Amino acid sequence: MPQPYVPNLVELQMLGELNYRRLGKLVRGYEDDTAWHFTIHTAGQQSRLSLELVEESRYTAQLTLTFAPEITIKLPFSSELVMTVRLYHDVGIAEITDGHRHYKGAYPYPNDDMHHRDEKFRLNQQLADFLELCLKHGHRFYDLPDFQFA
Repeated sequence: MPQPYVPNLVELQMLGELNYRRLGKLVRGYEDDTAWHFTIHTAGQQSRLSLELVEESRYTAQLTLTFAPEITIKLPFSSELVMTVRLYHDVGIAEITDGHRHYKGAYPYPNDDMHHRDEKFRLNQQLADFLELCLKHGHRFYDLPDFQFA
């Protein structure tokens, strides 16, 4: 009989704390804005990452993160990824939600929705990967010089 999956809450909380810090680094100096836009150049590919403040209260904030290729390519599926990120200011944690419900810590496998057993951790790791990519290779749109072509 297979052992049930038990989420590692320490790892999940640590990942949330690191994501909160990564987001803080990305918006540093522009905290009063309600949207932040970045262009990312890696290995000949250009992408964009946008963060938009949807709602904010004393202890929480909700952001919409959008990641997409800079040049749109006609594909039979959308290449744009949209995530809802909830920030908990009192504990310094950022986590992925889908806007209307929180992801469970664990799912039975297999399941009808094809979620991974550790879906919540994987989604938050994906957020970490996007934020790290932006921190290492991204530039704010308004930090780039304006070029004029003759």
